[in-house]
Amino acid sequence: MGTMTYNHNEQTVKNQQALDNPQVGDYWNEMFCPYFVVVEVLKNDRFRVLSCMGGPNSYNRKDEPNARKDNNDDTWSFDYSKDMIVDREWISKAVKYGSIDGFVADVWNTEKTQKIATEWRNYHANKLRKEYEEKKAEWEQFTGWKYLQEA
Repeated sequence: MGTMTYNHNEQTVKNQQALDNPQVGDYWNEMFCPYFVVVEVLKNDRFRVLSCMGGPNSYNRKDEPNARKDNNDDTWSFDYSKDMIVDREWISKAVKYGSIDGFVADVWNTEKTQKIATEWRNYHANKLRKEYEEKKAEWEQFTGWKYLQEA
């Protein structure tokens, strides 16, 4: 079995790079406790994330969704319906210490974390497709297009 090594200086460089330029699949955690994963990079320094830091049991993030879902088998996964849009300042406050220099969390971007983002994207695409089909029928009836097609 291989061993995992941790080089603090190398990880600090990776953390700073990910903070400066967040990428899809960036998974931030502290000692394997999940913080969030970036699932989409938007315009104007905005990012869509699945965060495990919010929810009613959170000390200071009660108004944010918690995307962590208990699978009832001693494992957890992400609830893809609970994404949220954040900015770079939100990310910085989440992963850096407030009173001293340095990072409270580390970033990883691996094939597995990329898969989380891909699964979120597929979930979101299916949701949009379903909404489109529902709205299309409503639109056709509203405009009368449905009745013109039947004539």
